[in-house]
Amino acid sequence: MAAPTAVTATSWNGTRGMVRWYAAWTTADQHTDAVVLDISTLSPAPNSVKIRSFDVIVNGDVDIAFEFDATTDELIDRFVGQSDQTNLFDRDYTDGPSNGFVPTTTAAGFTGDILLTTLNAANLDEVNALIIFERNS
Repeated sequence: MAAPTAVTATSWNGTRGMVRWYAAWTTADQHTDAVVLDISTLSPAPNSVKIRSFDVIVNGDVDIAFEFDATTDELIDRFVGQSDQTNLFDRDYTDGPSNGFVPTTTAAGFTGDILLTTLNAANLDEVNALIIFERNS
């Protein structure tokens, strides 16, 4: 068995973009470092992006970690659901000092891609995420 195949959609105008990521589980298989956004596929491709906001809906007891890809991945944020409940998480990082969540681009092995790892996902759990990002200047 394998973790569910995610349905994704990405839009990018060269400065700002968004990615939608959705998966529904039928088994207890987990995602480990699943690529949510591969910045090398954006045109023009930025060196890195910063996160402006997350909107995440979690149905079930799933623990989701979003990370920037590097030799030691950099945690962006974690969202934890609860059994038999739907939870909506909104995170807006634009009031921060850099108008977004800025990655540590000097980290060893840094690629700038956004990854997702899950724990505790089980049959009938769902994750629906919308990530707004922009070029990190």
